Amino acid sequence: MNIKLLLKTLSIPLIIVVFSLAYNILWEILNWPKGDELIALITDFFNKYGLWVVFVCSILESSVVVGNYFPGGVVIFLGVISAGANIPKVVLIVAIVCAGFSIGYTIDYLLGKYGWYKLLTKFGMGQQIETAKARLEKHSFKAIAASYWEVNLASITATAAGILKIDFKRFFLESTIALIILNIIWGILVASLGKNALKLLFNWKYIIPIVSVWILVLVVIEYIKHKKNTPLESAPVKTAGDQG
Repeated sequence: MNIKLLLKTLSIPLIIVVFSLAYNILWEILNWPKGDELIALITDFFNKYGLWVVFVCSILESSVVVGNYFPGGVVIFLGVISAGANIPKVVLIVAIVCAGFSIGYTIDYLLGKYGWYKLLTKFGMGQQIETAKARLEKHSFKAIAASYWEVNLASITATAAGILKIDFKRFFLESTIALIILNIIWGILVASLGKNALKLLFNWKYIIPIVSVWILVLVVIEYIKHKKNTPLESAPVKTAGDQG
């Protein structure tokens, strides 16, 4: 089995583990509140300052310059949880986050197109950008859709699209479709889980089993594919001299 191909297949669950670990470490270092206390603070903050804060934060979070130094997905995650069972508010928050992300990814695209991305390479993002470029060159929408589930990955992909000077209208359309679909999925998932969604961020009792099963399934699938693609050894052909 090709180890490089296997690692590429396992990249998404492994990235989830890394970002979840980043959340936990960050919260522990800064001694930030968790659980009901965190939800109460976020809800009070949004009610006090208005949903425009969600909009501004979503732009900042989707910016490759700022977002890649903070775990992605915080705005929509906590925003939807704070809305509780208020479905209209959940829909509004998802829409606001989509608009903010769209602006943020457009900024990332422009950073790439006009050469400002070179500054990012000095912050250790060079290899990530090159990987995103390679995927975009093969199939832009597939690369965008595959990375937009996580904000930090999406911002790198958007920057790479700018570097490749992909037509902006095409990029904007594909980007908008991907972020709307994936943010709706995230919104539904988090709204369905409610407060329990925080357990996916902070409780390793939930994270490890889920990711372990996911990895096991992917390994089995890749093993089956490998077996199917491996040619069977042909049986030795008997010659006339071998007979009799």
